[in-house]
Amino acid sequence: MPRFCLRLVSAAESIQKAVYELSKAGQALDSSDFSTASAVLGCNAWIVDVKAALSTVSKSAEEQNEADSFGTALASLQTAVSAKDTEGSKSAFVASASTLEKWSSLTGFSEQIKGL
Repeated sequence: MPRFCLRLVSAAESIQKAVYELSKAGQALDSSDFSTASAVLGCNAWIVDVKAALSTVSKSAEEQNEADSFGTALASLQTAVSAKDTEGSKSAFVASASTLEKWSSLTGFSEQIKGL
């Protein structure tokens, strides 16, 4: 398999993992379980991996902008969860999910990713 194809497979796996982890964080936030949400959103490899995947795959300025927006939204989510800010956490969660969904649509990954 060509190296470029392997990078796309790896990116898809990283993005799918991020969707799964964000879903876990969202479920925790729905029940105001900041401890679980904080554990999911803490210093975890999936965060580094998804940011790298988005950056690697993004080719156009619009795709890169959405990748950057996801990183910003995710950082806001981490901050809000650390502060146990219920409304801020929910707002940042929606922003994170929305930007990841838009990025996936722009890049054609939306058909490969489950749960968006």
